[in-house]
Amino acid sequence: MAKYFVHLPPDGSPALFWRPAVNFAGLTFHFNLNLLARAIGDDPTATLPAWADLVPPQDYDFGEGIVKIQPFAYSPQGGNVHRPEGLPIGQNLNRFLNDPLLGDRLDLSLPFYDEEVKLGPAGGGFFRKENDATAFHGGTDFNKRPRATFDVCAAAPGRILARDSENGRHGGTLVLSHTSPSGKDYRTLYHHLDITTVPRELTIGVPVRRGQYLGQVIDVSIIHLHFGVAVQGPSTRISGVVIPALWYFIDPWGVYDYYEHDSRSHGSYLPPENLPDIYRSRIVGAVHTIHWGSQPLYETLPVVRQTESYAQIEQIQFRGWSTEVKPGIPASEQGQFFLWLKSDPDPFLVSASQTEARFSESALTSILREAFLHSKQVKLEYHYEGQVRHIRSAWVKA
Repeated sequence: MAKYFVHLPPDGSPALFWRPAVNFAGLTFHFNLNLLARAIGDDPTATLPAWADLVPPQDYDFGEGIVKIQPFAYSPQGGNVHRPEGLPIGQNLNRFLNDPLLGDRLDLSLPFYDEEVKLGPAGGGFFRKENDATAFHGGTDFNKRPRATFDVCAAAPGRILARDSENGRHGGTLVLSHTSPSGKDYRTLYHHLDITTVPRELTIGVPVRRGQYLGQVIDVSIIHLHFGVAVQGPSTRISGVVIPALWYFIDPWGVYDYYEHDSRSHGSYLPPENLPDIYRSRIVGAVHTIHWGSQPLYETLPVVRQTESYAQIEQIQFRGWSTEVKPGIPASEQGQFFLWLKSDPDPFLVSASQTEARFSESALTSILREAFLHSKQVKLEYHYEGQVRHIRSAWVKA
């Protein structure tokens, strides 16, 4: 079972159990899984070994006041109190980290287009080796080698929740708000952007599509994107202090008990950045569910691809428009055209957003339907949205 992360700084300074709350674009985010665990009902004494003592409670500034929080950590009785260990993660926090949206997936895509972008060498994971509280990294760093800027895009459909108006020392931040199919909210954060490259029309409240361009990373120091994912925990009361519902960073890779590229992970952590095609490998968390839309992550890159060669269309299917939701077919799947190519079991799709006002008037679907009826081979240009391949254009072999 995964344990709470206790940071033992390499320089021998006192152990750290969390990082102070941080403000991004005017919004406050928390790194304190100990507080989240208390809010959802876990008790640090429930998994405390009989031969151990809890470490002393510590003050935590949650933004509206200070409360004493009991870290989920212990020291062996008579042992070194300066090198404590984390307790096993309790059932409630384990369940929350696996399923923070209570049944809905976050369905994330990689937040960039460029296949040359890799995991950052010093901050690829949720935790990293530092001498201070920034060891609680709270996100994933992406960069290019050799050093270069790159475009950033939305990891899921949503709305602009907050944005910096100008660059700071390390660029600026954009925060998106997302709503799951059943109405549960989560947030994605894009830090170290060059705010001058963020489109002016991306103002507060404006909707964005998955894969929509958000701007470029800024050319300062180590050029990289810091990508974060946050969910809201419940309100609670601790020692008479009311704690409101706060936003906590979670790890979309699902790994909470290892540093980046740690030899102890036995390959269960993120692939090292020196692998040639890290996004083609399945990434498995040490314990928790992965919140990406599909694996390998290569499929979530919102880039245009082409089928390798011309192929025969073996089957087509369309779902016509209707003013009412048809039984068994979600409204979002009506007005869509599907096709299957020979020797490829997965379908391609022309979605409702790509069609004309009426299905039969869509030029793209008409071309593909004619190719099927006349047994002509086609070559497709497409992009992934989650696990679905959306057709952008087509060539028909005479």
